[in-house]
Amino acid sequence: MAQPNIHTVFQQIENRTLPVQQSSELVKFAQSDLFFHLAAMKNSRSQVLKACFADKGFGRVILGANINGFGCQIAGCKVEYLEKGFFAEPDEAIRADKRAHLDGAVVIVNNNDVGQHQAEFADFYARCDKTIFVAWDWDNHHWLDLSTFLSAHSDIYAPAHHENLYLLSRYNWATLGPVYCATVQWSRQFLADNVAKLVTAKRSNAPLGKHIPYAPFTYRNRVVSTLSQHYPSIGFSDRNFHVRTPDERLEEWYSHKVHWIAPVLNDVAIRIFDALSSGGIPVVPASMQFLPPIRDISRDHIVFSTPDDIMNPKPLIERAVAMFDAGGADGIVARHRYALDHHHGDQRMADILRAVKERFAA
Repeated sequence: MAQPNIHTVFQQIENRTLPVQQSSELVKFAQSDLFFHLAAMKNSRSQVLKACFADKGFGRVILGANINGFGCQIAGCKVEYLEKGFFAEPDEAIRADKRAHLDGAVVIVNNNDVGQHQAEFADFYARCDKTIFVAWDWDNHHWLDLSTFLSAHSDIYAPAHHENLYLLSRYNWATLGPVYCATVQWSRQFLADNVAKLVTAKRSNAPLGKHIPYAPFTYRNRVVSTLSQHYPSIGFSDRNFHVRTPDERLEEWYSHKVHWIAPVLNDVAIRIFDALSSGGIPVVPASMQFLPPIRDISRDHIVFSTPDDIMNPKPLIERAVAMFDAGGADGIVARHRYALDHHHGDQRMADILRAVKERFAA
């Protein structure tokens, strides 16, 4: 019996016109004059901030609690951190002290610093008129309610993914990016200090791929479940990595040669760069092969998976292991150095600060 052709399968997709309808509605939505008024108000705020920072400069940077794990180093800057739940403080006197503490600083928050405390953050943003707020949003590909809020309530909005950029830029003309996710669970110094372990560790040929399950992403969950039938080292995990030490987390990564990456929505996941920084080879969907920054990774350092590989992963894993073995210690160090030099949190913070200076220099 003849197999159905591509056009036949295409026509069988339910609600094929839904994307067109959604796009048309979105374009119509984005024409509202209120977006112009929002832009004008934010531009007025930026003029005030330019005057404020003309004398202060941009040497004081404060990072949110959810991006404090990589010992951020920015040349010429003093880096501080907010405690967890900083914006949720109920006591008004303490909140006033906190607002005063933020005066003259560039505050870079992650979406997880704000997600459960949007009203409280909005109050800080409105009343801290001598503070530049930057939102580095890791979830703009799927948490759109929070992303629109962050875009509106930030002086520079830095989404981590390509999705929804037109819409989000309507809420904030100063949209930077994408500013891709990066390795943020280890400092550059910690990784550099552990190069010997990366090179000498005994590594398993089985791919590592523990992913947190997300209910809305059923396709991705099925991919992980299918692969786990072939390799138990691929599967679902809980969030216990948050309470593990940096050494424990790094050891798990460098105990494997290959790391299978299953993005939720074709996003450039942090795990890609964690795999490289720990000397391993990431396996990434071929649908991402030509996307920045994946397109710039040496093809000696990465392998791309197809739908066939999901059903029968062994040949691909054997090829990735052979690539790892052929590269030897030099390959481990080369991947580690590439990730450290191009895809560590320090680089992302430096990129953000350059944009801040360009936007707010008098």
